[in-house]
Amino acid sequence: MKPKGKRGRPKKGSEPRDKKQSVLEKQLAQTTEQAIGGLNTLCSWGCKRNSQGNNNYWKGYKLHLDVTDSGIPISAIVTGANVHDSQAAIPLERMSSERVTHLYSLMDSAYDAKPIKDFIITSGRIPIIDPNKRRKQQRVLSPAVKQRFKIRSTVERSNAHLKDWLIPSKIMVRGPDKVAHILMTGVLCLAAIKILQYCIVPDLQKTA
Repeated sequence: MKPKGKRGRPKKGSEPRDKKQSVLEKQLAQTTEQAIGGLNTLCSWGCKRNSQGNNNYWKGYKLHLDVTDSGIPISAIVTGANVHDSQAAIPLERMSSERVTHLYSLMDSAYDAKPIKDFIITSGRIPIIDPNKRRKQQRVLSPAVKQRFKIRSTVERSNAHLKDWLIPSKIMVRGPDKVAHILMTGVLCLAAIKILQYCIVPDLQKTA
């Protein structure tokens, strides 16, 4: 077993320490199944900052969702509440690319990470990710990209639709499998509603 060294900068002339790979860096070389399997799926504590700048804490699970421009769910992953949103980005990208052909990947500032961008670019798509304001080197989206990024609000409306109408406010079951079953049932209902709204009803109105 390799002995642990002291914290801080290594001494001059000493061998540099091996940098530990991040979760995102590991996912680049993993399959979809391996990447999802490496995420925590057990009940845990989560924290998210609301629009007022206050932190909201909860114990439970988190649903990660990937939708089309019209809000039709393509891929979904259920994890523990402590899993950061960015850790589900690459697995969701892999899943979605197997199901639909898309040219752009829109994400908010939580996904502003180099491994995610590199994966999207090497997959032949264009990443449109809101720059993280915490970074020292600030980037600004061009006017054309900003216009395209507005469609990002679709996923927020899809999440709100799920929370308000299709998923119970409190899930009274134990275990990740049972929780995932309830959440995925809501996602399935959302997909049916969106397909009916955008694909079936317009065609019926044309023939009416």
